[in-house]
Formats: sequence, C-alpha cells, structure tokens
Amino acid sequence: MNTNDLKNKFGSVNKYLNIVSLIVLIIVFLFLNPNFLAMNNITNILTDTAPLLLMAIGITFVLLLGSIDLSTGSICTCTCVITGLYIGDYGLMVLIPVVAFGLFAGLVNGLVFTKLKVPSFIATLCTSAIFKCFALILSGGRPKGIPIKQWGVLAWSKFKLGVIPIYFIIAIIILLICYFIEKRTVLGRSIFACGANEPAAKMMGLKIEKAKLYAFVICGVLSALSGFFYAVKLRSSLPAIGDPLGLLCIAAVALGGTSLAGGSGSVLKSLIGVLLVIVIQSGLNVIGVGAFWQQIVFGSLVIIAIFMSSDKINTDIIVK
Repeated sequence: MNTNDLKNKFGSVNKYLNIVSLIVLIIVFLFLNPNFLAMNNITNILTDTAPLLLMAIGITFVLLLGSIDLSTGSICTCTCVITGLYIGDYGLMVLIPVVAFGLFAGLVNGLVFTKLKVPSFIATLCTSAIFKCFALILSGGRPKGIPIKQWGVLAWSKFKLGVIPIYFIIAIIILLICYFIEKRTVLGRSIFACGANEPAAKMMGLKIEKAKLYAFVICGVLSALSGFFYAVKLRSSLPAIGDPLGLLCIAAVALGGTSLAGGSGSVLKSLIGVLLVIVIQSGLNVIGVGAFWQQIVFGSLVIIAIFMSSDKINTDIIVK
C-alpha cells in the first residue's frame, strides 16, 4: 500500500480526526492525572491557548496562499519586549506601538515578497533575524519584569467568565472576525484562490498581489498582539519568548488541517490545532516529559500532520 492509498483510506475520517484526537488526548491525560480538567487547569489551558491562537490565525492566512512566514516568533518577541517595558507607564496605550510594529513588520514581509519577488521562506527568515536583533537591542538582551507597583494597569487581565479567561474571550472574538474575512469577503476568496491556483485567480481578475500583502499584514498584526498577550500574562518583557513559537504555531496550523501547499484550510481548524498543541504540551508536562523531548514530539507531529492533511506538498512552499 503506497502513501496515496493510505491518505485515501483515512480521507473519509480526516474531517473529524482532529476533534476525535483532541477528545482522546483529554481522556488519556485525565486518566493519568484526574486533576487535568480541574477548573484552574482549564483556565490555564485556555490562557495558554489565546496568544498562540492569535499567531496561528495570522499564519493561517499566509499558509492559505501556499506561502510561509518564519518571522512570527520574532514579531511576537519584539512586541512582548515593547509591552513589558512600557505598559506600566502607559497602560493600554502601549497597544498603539504594538499594533504599529505588527503593521510595519507585516508590510515589510509582504512588500519584500510581492515587490522584490523574494521567496517568502527566504524573505521572512531574513526579517525574522532583523526583528529578533531589534528586540535584543531594545531589551539589552535581558528580561525585565513589570514592577509590582505598576500591576494595577493589568487588572483587566484577571477577568474571567466562569473558567474562561479574558485572554481567550478576546482571541475568540478576533477569530470570528477573521473567519468572516476568510469566508465572506473578496480578500478571503482571493487568498484561497491564490493558494489553490494562482494563474487561474489572475485570469479571474482577482488582485493577487494585494491579497498576498494583506495576508502578511494580518499575520504581522496578530503576531504582535500575541506578544502583547504574553507580556501581560507573564508580567515581563522576554527577549526570547518567540524562539520556540514558530514550530508550535506551524504544528498547530498543520494539525488543524490547513494544507501547507495552500488553498485548503480555515482559521476555525487552526483553533482545533492550537487546542491540540496546548493539550499535548500540558499533558506532557503532567507526565513529566522534558522540554527538549517536547520539541521532538512537536517536530514529529508536524511531519505526521503534513502527511495526513496534504494531498501534495511541493516546491510552492519554498518558491511562493
């Protein structure tokens, strides 16, 4: 039996495989530790889900193009540093430079990709290094906690609706907005069409370059908001917070079922993928698996997810 036969065999159940996997994992970890679904742990899981979900939503738009953005972690790092350094003095006004940086980073990525015709893989790999260096310069290469006397400006972050934290509520609202963009706007349809068949999309008169640019801008802004969430959640500016998040984000989107070849997927699927990643991460911590081994697990999961959810992974990932 070849790989295509395997994919066809599982194709009928693949639609629900991620949800079933999530339920099975929860049951397994609950069996290993009855406190896995304690109210506090549910809140912690949803809190951890929120910032990664924002980043995953953004990169979903880029992956739907058949492109890739490797700078999301560095953008997140920059805005985490900006937030941690200045939120104590300026409160929520710090969102202005946070969003502005996300817009700038996404615009740079998009313009280098669309105007200079640099492959997205190379373009975002280079800008990732630039953004990371900017974060190190701004922070002096050291984490800096938000002073306890300034925590009053973060009081809003303690709000919960039952076990659902404000972080997750905000992330879901943004998810629904992006789902509307994806399904109900010309931009969303253009992104899907570009990823599925770019020459055909051009023949249809769709503004492909504009769609690509907006996809990278959305990705930049949401990655920036992710950094804001991490700084508020951890009460600190961390100049290395984004280092492992690129792999986690791609793992989440791939596990959710978005094809890395483009043209297939959804931000709603990315929600399931992020929950899978966070539940696995939390469960591995519960059973005492080390952080280094967790990276091996997630790397393996990306390979499996790409194999199961993609009909064809080709060089478009590199050259588009």
